[in-house]
Order: sequence, then structure tokens, then C-alpha cells
Amino acid sequence: MRLTVCHTKLFVAASCALLILLSAFLFSVSAQTNEQLAAKYAPVLHFTAGEQFYPTTVDYIIEISALKQRAPFGVSSTVIDPSPRADTLGTYTAADLFLDNKLGTYERIAADYSARASSLGYYAYVHVVRTASSTVIQYWLFYIYNNGPLNDHQGDIEVIQVFLDASGNPRQVLLSQHGAGQNAVWSDVEKVDDHPVVYVAQGSHANYFRSYQGRMGLESDIVGNDGKTIMPADLNLVMLENQGWLNFAGRWGYWGTEDEVALGQAGPYGPVFNQDGIRWAQPEVYLNSTFTVNGTYFILALLVANFLLLFVVYIIARGAWKCWCIVRMVQKGGLLVGKFLRGRGSIGLILGIVAIVLNIFALFLPWYTITAVSQSGPLAQQGGATLMNMDGINGVTVKMFMGAGGSDSTSGYTTLFTTQMPFAIAFGAGLILLALDVIGIKSGKSLGKKLMIGTVSSLLPLILILLFISQLGALAPLASGLFPGQTIPTAVENMLSAIARSPIQGTSSEVFPIIGVTTVTWGLGIGAYLFIVAAVLKLVGGLIIYTAPPLQQQPQMPYQMPPPPPPPPPPIQNHI
Repeated sequence: MRLTVCHTKLFVAASCALLILLSAFLFSVSAQTNEQLAAKYAPVLHFTAGEQFYPTTVDYIIEISALKQRAPFGVSSTVIDPSPRADTLGTYTAADLFLDNKLGTYERIAADYSARASSLGYYAYVHVVRTASSTVIQYWLFYIYNNGPLNDHQGDIEVIQVFLDASGNPRQVLLSQHGAGQNAVWSDVEKVDDHPVVYVAQGSHANYFRSYQGRMGLESDIVGNDGKTIMPADLNLVMLENQGWLNFAGRWGYWGTEDEVALGQAGPYGPVFNQDGIRWAQPEVYLNSTFTVNGTYFILALLVANFLLLFVVYIIARGAWKCWCIVRMVQKGGLLVGKFLRGRGSIGLILGIVAIVLNIFALFLPWYTITAVSQSGPLAQQGGATLMNMDGINGVTVKMFMGAGGSDSTSGYTTLFTTQMPFAIAFGAGLILLALDVIGIKSGKSLGKKLMIGTVSSLLPLILILLFISQLGALAPLASGLFPGQTIPTAVENMLSAIARSPIQGTSSEVFPIIGVTTVTWGLGIGAYLFIVAAVLKLVGGLIIYTAPPLQQQPQMPYQMPPPPPPPPPPIQNHI
């Protein structure tokens, strides 16, 4: 009995100690105030050297704006308050209101901000969302202007979100990009202590995890760390609690006509109403709708960012090897290029050179285009719009009208895909390597094979074009996932499917949201047809060279000393 009582007391004591330790741990997590969490995980922001705008205070934005009410279709607007105040702006809850910068033009806005930026300082507005399973720290960044490659409008609002698990440990970071976003687990995030490092794209202010991002897929941004760096200590952290402007339901920037909205010239909605409020109130839902990047993705992004450098190194190495082979040929017996050029193979070589010249011309001409002309709606007077263009200089850019997406900061024509490839350098390098092959030619069969194999390289751009276009319909679901809160219009899906079914050329009309009846025309450009002609010339030229008479290298005889001259004849003696 005494032993049982002792065991019971030990069990109770151990349980109490465990409960005390557990309570202390939980208390230490929950005891971190919102302000402490905001300071602990405030981001490090890297900008490019060409950036003009940095995260600023909402007081400055409101101070230089007039509050206006948008008339139907945006054809005119009414001034509601010429000098709105930050503490009362939230009383305006109508959805057809907007803040219009009184400075008007981009140039004047940029000049005013540049003159006042140092005195204004840098701001991040923090909202903390706590649930039983997680804590989310949101850093809302306000910019006075967005002058990115995709959209050009007053006002820009981005957000960086740090997700903590139930124990208070950081598990993920979410970065906003063009109305969408990317997320990465904490271990894949660059950090300074506990501060995530973020690279801000020039003009668009889209946020990235690495300085070499911005060149893949939807990314169409200039990203780097060669400009200003804003450290956490430089950020004024303002907790979003009872600010008088927070419930303002209008746009933070000029909101014009429907065609201006369609062209991405409307300001964004504020944090509470951004993305229909999903970003603000349901961060976990928003997180699940964004694209996850990891170590493999970053390696791929690094290779894409440095592809040109790697390609140049490869070409230099290959060219150096060919030059070495030419030197060895000279040492062993001389070059055969002169004999080759005097024979039938020169005709095939001429055809090959003409093919390469056509390839070079093709670089500067359209390979594939998709254009649209509206017969009705606000864009009917704007003329044609290029929805997709592909060539050797600018690469590939695909745009589609996604609708006026009420709560999205990116409206209208949205870039679905963009990439740039150094086609000009590739063809230039091919020409140099061919010249080295001709100089160091050993047999017509070898050079003929290379030209015939080059037929594939001439057709490769055309093959890639048709493969890409045939998969164009798959971009609609992809875009739907990358733009939360937006529904891809059925007309867009139908149009993409029609193009994919008949990729070589075609025409189709659809009724698009906002812009009305629009005719879309697509097809191969003159550059693509030049690739076909070049491929035929390479094939014929290669066959001519391949069937030319074989070349023979005359071995050089080793140098021999000339024989000594014969001895002079003996002198003739006269006997008398």
C-alpha cells in the first residue's frame, strides 16, 4: 500500500512538471506579440540599379491624390474629395471610387517621389493572422507607381507573407507576383538571420526568391541586387489594426475607361479587398493556389539565367579544338581547302552558305504571330493587338485578354508566357564553326554529313513553334491556377483550343468579356518559311559535298640535304 502511494505521488509530480514545461513552451510562443513577430521576420529587400520607386507610406499616396468616383464605363469621373485624409478615407466604402494622383503624368510622379523619397522613408504595413494551426505575418508594400513591362499604372501593392506552424517555427514564405505568387519552404529561402531575402523586380515590384529569377514562364522581369538594399532596420513597420484608410473599398490609383482597364492601366485595390480579400483574410487558401518553387526549380532558373554564358563557353571550346586540328593538319601535310574549293564540292558549300544567310535573315522576321481586332466594345477603335509574337531577336511573348478582374491589380491583357533565346548568337556561332570546318576539311563526306545534319537545326525553330502552338490550350488552366480570384473566360479557352487544333494558320471570332466581338488571326510568319528553304538548301548542298570526289592529302617529304657538288676535275698538265 505504501509503495502504491509512493508511485502515485511520483506520477502526479512528473505529470505536473511535464505540464509546467509544456505550458512554458506554449506561453513562450504565444507571448510573442504581433510587433515582435513583425520585427523578427521583416524582409531584406534587394532592388535593381534602375528602380525608381520604393515602398512608401500611404499618407504620401493619399496626400498627393484626389478622391474620385468613376462613372459607368469610366468615360468621366466626379471629384468626391480634392484632399482626402488618411484617417477618414476608410469611411468611403463604395466600390466605384479611386485615388487619382494629382501630379498626373508618370514623369511628374517620378520626379516628385525622387525629390522626397529620402525624407519619406520606407514602409511595410503588417497584418498578423493567427489560427489554431498557424500564424501568418503579412508585409504589405505600397508603391506610388508601377512601370513594369506588363502593366503601367498609378499605385502598386505587393505582399510578402511568412507562415509559422503551430509551434511558432517558420515553415513557408509566399511572395506576390503580378497578381499571383510563388512560395517556398523555409529551408529554400535565402535569409539574414530570420529575415527572408527578397529580390524586387524593376518597375513591376514583383517579388522573387533569387537574384537570377525573372526569365522563366510567366516571369518577365528584370531582377537583381545591383541597386538599393532596404534592410529590416530601414523599414518602418506599421501594424494594420485600426487605420482610418484600411476599409477604403476603391482603387489606389487612376481608374479610367474600359479600354484602359483592358490594357492594364488601372490601380490596385487595397489589402482588405485585394484578390477579393483572399490574400488578407484567408492566407492559407491563397498559399495553396500559388506556385511552389524548390531547389530543382532554382537550379533550372540559374541555368536559364546563365544559358548565354554557358553557350558561349561551349562555342569557344569547340572552336578552339577545331583551330588546334587545323594547326595539326598544317604541320602534318598542309590544308586541303584549296583543292576542295576547286572541285565540285564548292557548289554544295555555296548552297550551305546561302542557307545560313537565309537563317540569319529569318532571325529578324516574324516566325509566328497571333493578332486580334475588335469589331465592337471599347477596343474597337484601337486597331489590331498582337497577342503572340515569336522571332529570333525577342523570343516568345504570349498575351491573352483575361478580363477586367475587378480585384486584381493586373487587368486586361496578361502575359501568359515569355522567354528569350540567343538565336542570333547561335546562328552566328554556327557560321563560324562551319567556316572552321571548311578550312580544316579532311573529307567531303564528313562536311557533307554536317551540312545534312544542319538541316535539322534549320527546321528546329519551326518544329519548336508547332509543338508550342499545339500545346497552347494547356496554358488556360495554367493561367487559372496562377491568377487566383480570376476565372479564365470561356472565349479564351475556345480560342486557344482552336489555335492548337490548326497551328499552321487560321482565323476565328469570339465574344470576349469587356472587349466584345473580336477576330483572332494566327499563322506562320515569313521567317518560318525561310527556315524551310534554308533546310532544303542545306540538304542539297550536303549531298553534293558528300558525293564529291575524295580529297587526298599529299604528305610532305622530310627535308634532305642536297648532295655535295662533284670535285673539280684535275688540272691538265702540258708536257713538252
